[in-house]
Amino acid sequence: MAERYVALLRQHEPALVRSFVDVVYTDRRTDLPALLSYHQLVDYLPDIFDELAQVLDSAALDSEIAEAVRSLRMHSQARFQQGCLIDEVARELMILRDVLQEFLWREGTNATEGDIRELRDAVRRTNLFVDELLVQAVLIYATSLRPQVRTRTSHWPPPRRRRTDFPER
Repeated sequence: MAERYVALLRQHEPALVRSFVDVVYTDRRTDLPALLSYHQLVDYLPDIFDELAQVLDSAALDSEIAEAVRSLRMHSQARFQQGCLIDEVARELMILRDVLQEFLWREGTNATEGDIRELRDAVRRTNLFVDELLVQAVLIYATSLRPQVRTRTSHWPPPRRRRTDFPER
């Protein structure tokens, strides 16, 4: 497995973070800059870039992408605990998608050695990756709010235990 995207994303990580922050700070549809410190806004990005690079380098299947993104649900948990609204988290992820797409179309031709089909496939996987991040955000917010909302793919968090679940001594 060639690690083209791992190297590409690590090399351009500061520029990607800067682009992301610039768009978030100028986007009037979200209050994230007022709610979060700079560090809180960007601290999860290296994890996302690393996981995305692994997905792209391994040419992961859709089901493998969904599984890979489950390990990143702590981002949505943190945003929920920080008091961000779900539409703000969705907007944040949409901005991230735009930044990543623009980056891939600009720099990805080097990683794919000019193969436009491979580049298109990398962009498709990136879109699916961000879609799965959005799904995780919805699941986190749905399971964190009461009453609980049933979902098809998540059994997290586990159901609350009742006193009747424990045998009497």
